[in-house]
Amino acid sequence: MMNKANQLLSLVVFPVLCLGLSVPATGSEPSGRAPFGLWLWSAEAEKSAFNAVIEREGKTWSATLDGEPIVVSVDGRSVRLGNDEPHYFVGELNEDGTAIEGLWHQQSTRLAYSHMVTPVTLSLTGPQRWTSPVALQPRPFRIFLDVFEDEEGGVAAVVRNPERNQIMRATRFRLEETSQNAWDLVAGSGEREIRRPLTRTEDGLRLDHPWFDSALIMRQARLQEAVGYYPRPPSKTPATYTPPAQLKDGWVAVAAEDAGFDRSRLDAMVQELASADPRVRRPRLIHGLLVAHKGRLVVEEYFHGYDRETVHETRSLAKVFAPVLVGALQKQGATIGGDTRPIPGVLAEAGETLDDRRKEDITLGQLMAFSSGLDCDVARPQSPGNEDNMWSQDAETDFWLYASRLPLLHEPGERYAYCSASINLVGASLRAIGGKPIVDLFDELIAKPLGFSTYHWNLAPNGAAYLGGGVYMRPRDVLKIGAMFAANGRWKETDVIDPAWIKEATTEVIAITPETTGMSPEDFSNNYFGGAAAYEWRIDEVRVGERTYRSYEATGNGGQVLLVVPELELTALFMGGNYFQGSIWGRWRNEIIGGHVIPAMTAQP
Repeated sequence: MMNKANQLLSLVVFPVLCLGLSVPATGSEPSGRAPFGLWLWSAEAEKSAFNAVIEREGKTWSATLDGEPIVVSVDGRSVRLGNDEPHYFVGELNEDGTAIEGLWHQQSTRLAYSHMVTPVTLSLTGPQRWTSPVALQPRPFRIFLDVFEDEEGGVAAVVRNPERNQIMRATRFRLEETSQNAWDLVAGSGEREIRRPLTRTEDGLRLDHPWFDSALIMRQARLQEAVGYYPRPPSKTPATYTPPAQLKDGWVAVAAEDAGFDRSRLDAMVQELASADPRVRRPRLIHGLLVAHKGRLVVEEYFHGYDRETVHETRSLAKVFAPVLVGALQKQGATIGGDTRPIPGVLAEAGETLDDRRKEDITLGQLMAFSSGLDCDVARPQSPGNEDNMWSQDAETDFWLYASRLPLLHEPGERYAYCSASINLVGASLRAIGGKPIVDLFDELIAKPLGFSTYHWNLAPNGAAYLGGGVYMRPRDVLKIGAMFAANGRWKETDVIDPAWIKEATTEVIAITPETTGMSPEDFSNNYFGGAAAYEWRIDEVRVGERTYRSYEATGNGGQVLLVVPELELTALFMGGNYFQGSIWGRWRNEIIGGHVIPAMTAQP
């Protein structure tokens, strides 16, 4: 999943335009021949929006994408469009012939995008004619290089990648001239020194980046492209809070003062986030912040070029869909819950038997609270259940079976170890008890009742939906999950999940401490935030001055944080780009929600 790009190094050529220092970018060179300015490399964008048409005349079927013919094959009610590369559709004509429902597949790429599927329904719009707009997962990939004069008069540089934070193992460098029109980007010293060549060419700047097999040719960025690097476009007036837009997506949008919030406090918060300096060593790279109070959307602010229509990667935040789907199936009358035991069934289906009798006792609750006892630990690179090890091996493409075979290190329920493979195993019970693929269950039980827009789901190698993370969604839709939990399982006028399951799923199962993880205090602080584990949700608290409020949150790498403060009926969502920098985004709960949002709730005592 993390292979280096080589064949995909298509370059988008941008006109040279220096960005003046008066806007928060770089411009005319203050000294020497250093390549001052903001530079950009971008992979060539793939087309991601189409209009699909399928037609039948007698026994003959045909199909087009934006008027261009595409291969179509029909077997009974099964319909397939396209071959395997680069994307294709697999669906089924419903019984009354009014729709063709299925999944549009996008193959994985070398720029760290996984095999994704997008639910698509082509509706009957004429005699034997089915049509639909298709919005596939956009797959941008950008590298920014900002060269500027530092505080001491030297030359410094920052490298940023908004999509993955592939930052060459450092966030900030110094420039050392090696010859005319050639420099080294240098960070650290001694054995830990990082050094990367940078050369001026006729085409721009040639940057050797460790993530790529070929050097990147970078061009100076246009002003409008700089918003991907800076939080907000340059402006002579301070950024201020803007009330969220009222759309037809189920949200009731209200202005701050109408929801009992002090607008001036929110103005100060937005100004702080919009003016964040991306040149510092530990910048906040917040792409979006949304806040709902009592089921109404109050705050919706975006930065770094993102907006409400941008589907954002959720990373491990999407693990929360495991307990969400368990609760939704319960609501439909299915016999599934925290005490369901999946491993015997998974092994039996594969014709295998339990290698350790204790695995029979492992429950969905323990899998969702990361206390199964399996050798599955993100903090131990040698653990066979470590997500990187699971994805890098190709001996077993069925990840449910892979997880079921893992050795048992501890008695179930005794130890905490964060593990994507364990919560992904919940999918085996969802599939078996729900009787449908996981994406179909999610679409029927969650996406449609909550009015979701287009979303894109990550697949395991065998084609099963992956519950370990990686779903792309609109922020407004992700926030609905938190608002539904804050409302005890209700969205608008629909009871999606029973309140009893909401309570169970957000009740502490195991504390997250050095003792429960078996780590030293130092190792523990490098890997975990503390708190306690519920069913994927992590129980913690928000500090507001001398007061604390109980909270629970689902989080994902980079700063994808869905936070619920039950006492205040408050839900917040961060979408971020601080990948692999948990020490930065792990503080947003207290710094921003506790430092700005809750104090702005003037109607609260």
